[in-house]
Amino acid sequence: MASGSIMNPFDVAARQLFAEEQKEHEEEPVVNVGEKIEVSFKNQKVERAKVLKVARGKAKANRGPWVYTVRTSDGTERKTRLSHLSWSRPPSKRQKVDLGSEYLRLLRRGNAKIVAPMVGGSELAFRLLCRKYGAEIAYTPMMQASQFAADPAYRKKWFATSLDDRPLVAHFCGNDPETVSRACRVAAEEGVDAVDLNLGCPQRTAYSGHFGSYLLGDEDRDLVRKIVRAMRVAVPARVAVCAKIRLLDTPEDTLRLVTDLRDAGAQVVAIHGRKRATWHKRGPGARDGPADLDAVRAVVDAVGDTVCIVTNGNVRDDWQPAIEKTKAAGVMSAEGILNNPALFATIAVGKNSPLELAREYLDIVAEHGNPAGYRSIAFHVRRICLKALETYDAVDELLDGSDLADARRVVDRCLDFEKRGDFVADPKAKKLAADRKKKRELARNNRRRFEGRMARKAKREGKPLDYYLKLGADPPSPADLADLKKLPHPDRLERWKLNYSQVCFNYYLAAGGCERADTCAFLHPVVEDDVDNLVSG
Repeated sequence: MASGSIMNPFDVAARQLFAEEQKEHEEEPVVNVGEKIEVSFKNQKVERAKVLKVARGKAKANRGPWVYTVRTSDGTERKTRLSHLSWSRPPSKRQKVDLGSEYLRLLRRGNAKIVAPMVGGSELAFRLLCRKYGAEIAYTPMMQASQFAADPAYRKKWFATSLDDRPLVAHFCGNDPETVSRACRVAAEEGVDAVDLNLGCPQRTAYSGHFGSYLLGDEDRDLVRKIVRAMRVAVPARVAVCAKIRLLDTPEDTLRLVTDLRDAGAQVVAIHGRKRATWHKRGPGARDGPADLDAVRAVVDAVGDTVCIVTNGNVRDDWQPAIEKTKAAGVMSAEGILNNPALFATIAVGKNSPLELAREYLDIVAEHGNPAGYRSIAFHVRRICLKALETYDAVDELLDGSDLADARRVVDRCLDFEKRGDFVADPKAKKLAADRKKKRELARNNRRRFEGRMARKAKREGKPLDYYLKLGADPPSPADLADLKKLPHPDRLERWKLNYSQVCFNYYLAAGGCERADTCAFLHPVVEDDVDNLVSG
């Protein structure tokens, strides 16, 4: 029970972050009309009381400006400033939630090691590999709440799991409380340990679908609170409710978001230490810059143990510095663990080279599959053992493959070279590989420059930064493609430019596909090498 304090948890947090605004925060009422509190008058027994009225009174030293009229359970009405009494709110439903689950136990223990949600990247096979080497908690890839709730085939494809895949967090995107809550209810019935709301995805699909980080504006705050409350009601106490966010423009805004989520029912908030759609910014917190772990630490210090904070960002070769820097309950990795699935191993992997890790991944895929298909398989293998693939001139062979057997053949050949030590480089092959790599990098740089130009144009015109990046970026549906194929080529091309100007025409409609493949600057529906396009939050 609180004693001698007129500040609620948010006021305490705000005071720590914004000392210069301390007076303003301290002058806010600590309870509102209609709230129920537990209070002890003059050290008597604790009584339940209801707040009837809140009014500003004459200033009294160390007493606070607000006078509260309360009615106790015996009908007596009293006026009090609360500052000199012992009082508290009765435990809320959120506080009564069972904290005995393994997922929350690991977070309360501290140093929890977590695999981030990744579109096309955190499927079952990769999660199991990471768990083998020290990961304790894993998130599913981002799943559409509407499809997950309504379509068993969608669930079968994207929600593969196993008994060894625990604790598991189901990661959803959506913007409708009822729809998201239905998805969470189904996931809980499937036995997940937690459900998570995506409030961090910065991709253009999130912009056009109005989910992810595009729900973080003030205009959507009530909606976000409703979604989280609906999630809490939808799942049993054993299932934790979580949200994954990005930093907002100011520390104060980020803190208010976290406390809003907490008060709506979220027990865990994972913070990606970068901001959404910030092509025009540089330095810590910018989308392509280092994560701002100081900002994450400020939130951790402010909220204390009222909500578990997970830090995400700047986890490359070692996860411990991020924990030491932020003091968060857990650390989440995306890019680092893609490069090294044994990132969280407490003992050196020893004999397991990157190629051997890639081979282990392929063995797990053979057993459990990969719903995202070969491009995701090749993506994982490439990230795990890129240096070896480049050494043995095998990158392009991997990228040009089409099934699991092709990937196995590439990795096994490289393993043979590694063990025998008899590889002889072919200068011509080296040059071809270098040229193709250069073209891929050029295509990515061209795309980034285009995004920067469009963001600056939108900013000059007072539009959202993603305004022009949204135009023509959504790919055609199967029905649209069927209609386009019926048109003469000139008409087809004209309609394409009108509706799909950023999407690769040849990829969808040319007989041989796009010859540029991964060197094309237009949009292809593939897993890209930029991790920011993989990580959904």
